[in-house]
Amino acid sequence: MTTTLGRVRAPELRGAGGWINTEQPLALRDLRGRVVVLDFWTFCCINCLRVIEELRPLEARFGDRLVVIGVHSPKFPHEADHAAVARAVDRHRIGHPVLDDPDLETWQQYGVRAWPTLVVIDPDGYVVAMASGEGNGPALEKVVAQLLEGRTDLAAGPAFTPVPLAGAGALAFPGKVISDGGVRLAIADTGNDRVLVCDLDGSIRHEFRGFHQPQGVRFDSDRLLVCDAVSGELVAVSLPGGGRRVLASGLRSPWDALVLPDGRIAVAEAGLHRIVAMPAGGGEAEVLAGSRAEGLRDGPALDAHLAQPSGLTMLGDGAIAFADSEVSALRVLRDGKVETLVGTGLFDWGSDDGDRATARLQHPLGVVALPGGAIAVADTFNSLVRVWEAGALRTIPLRGPFDELEGLDEPGGLDVLPDGRLLVADTNHHRVITVDVTTGEVNAVHVHDVHGARELAGSSLAGRAGAGLVVESDVDLGGLDLDVRQGPPVHVSVTVDPQTLLGAGPRSWALDSLPVRLDLRLGTPGSGVLTVDVIASTCEGDICTIKRSNREHSLTVS
Repeated sequence: MTTTLGRVRAPELRGAGGWINTEQPLALRDLRGRVVVLDFWTFCCINCLRVIEELRPLEARFGDRLVVIGVHSPKFPHEADHAAVARAVDRHRIGHPVLDDPDLETWQQYGVRAWPTLVVIDPDGYVVAMASGEGNGPALEKVVAQLLEGRTDLAAGPAFTPVPLAGAGALAFPGKVISDGGVRLAIADTGNDRVLVCDLDGSIRHEFRGFHQPQGVRFDSDRLLVCDAVSGELVAVSLPGGGRRVLASGLRSPWDALVLPDGRIAVAEAGLHRIVAMPAGGGEAEVLAGSRAEGLRDGPALDAHLAQPSGLTMLGDGAIAFADSEVSALRVLRDGKVETLVGTGLFDWGSDDGDRATARLQHPLGVVALPGGAIAVADTFNSLVRVWEAGALRTIPLRGPFDELEGLDEPGGLDVLPDGRLLVADTNHHRVITVDVTTGEVNAVHVHDVHGARELAGSSLAGRAGAGLVVESDVDLGGLDLDVRQGPPVHVSVTVDPQTLLGAGPRSWALDSLPVRLDLRLGTPGSGVLTVDVIASTCEGDICTIKRSNREHSLTVS
């Protein structure tokens, strides 16, 4: 941790929005004997989302001796809406309790100044450490271990009861969608960790699993490019065979990809606030724009300040237009310079139409060039589709049918079909739609789930409430070796419905070998379904493949 404080009694937790992922409000006095980590975050912030991933292994290691509490402290007006926060918690698979603090009451009590910020509270209820930014996982792990060393006063039982969230359906929080210019679509089915290739009628041709919250997708001749956001990889998937090759790794939250005229691949590297490009076959990345400083500053591309670029498109003259989400801006990279078309800064947003002086966006995530030089924008936090044309921004007024859902809800990506209609990933409505740019008419693309893609049936499991339960699982690697070059090659997650069937403890693991053996703790009596998902990374030469096993077990707790 970058900053260590003296022993200061931790202020109590308060937030007008209430609590998510717990049936009752939490009080710090009830968590004595545990280390508590407060994660001050907001769901627009890419660095906050990366910290959530840093916290997962700590939650797995320390179990119920560590309680992580997310304190959602909004930046944008949309993030002050409790329903939007609850959907974000679901979308990013946050299993720990979250306090919704729209008025920043707890933020102010703790003197927080930046997103993300972590605060450590010791088992006696005192603040002992505080740090801002990402990358504090290893130091935090040491602090927690030291605070727990020798402590035996942990109260029995979980400190909170998770509340199950609603499922989605065929799609779950689709992030990006793209057309091949013909009859095929590719959908980043982000919430289901997969990418789908569909016909225009929604029938699925190919399903590619084994990704970790994929975002940007792009057809490139006989392959599909995928931005695997959480793993930080740009992956090329051969069509139709499905063979995979990692073109770039170690990227910070790649959010979109674009094939350049010279064959190189541009990537919106949201986590480092820049746009990079690499050779078509993979290799070292070249920075096209962004100094890594977060903000809005135009001028020479390498000196420009960007802020979480999240959508890319190619204009007719070869320039790149991009959605720069944290500054609520539409910007263009042309001839080595960055120019802003809409947007004025990190804390300026709105929904007004008009020229450069008056037009405003709110955290846009997607863009696409339209015939004639216009640019369509997925104005995500306004839940609108906008068009920049002839120096002015306008809103497309949408009209039904809406399949009983009114309007859009945080559209994340869009593209244009051969007939000129827009293709829109309506993220929080778990669907893809088409929009007529002229009339605003909306129609749904009815995605048909993959035949035979349901989970495999596993053995029946049973045990007494509070007892331990051992679950074993494996993946057929087809004779290939695990790829250990980039850390643990096996990732395991467990979900259960209803969630009360399991007690406190980890729900995800990163392991070095197969088969896996999971030690779980049973919760309260009842019956339901426990799902074990195992993903294994293998490589043969420079061809890397993901193998996966997903099994459902009936579970009875007596």
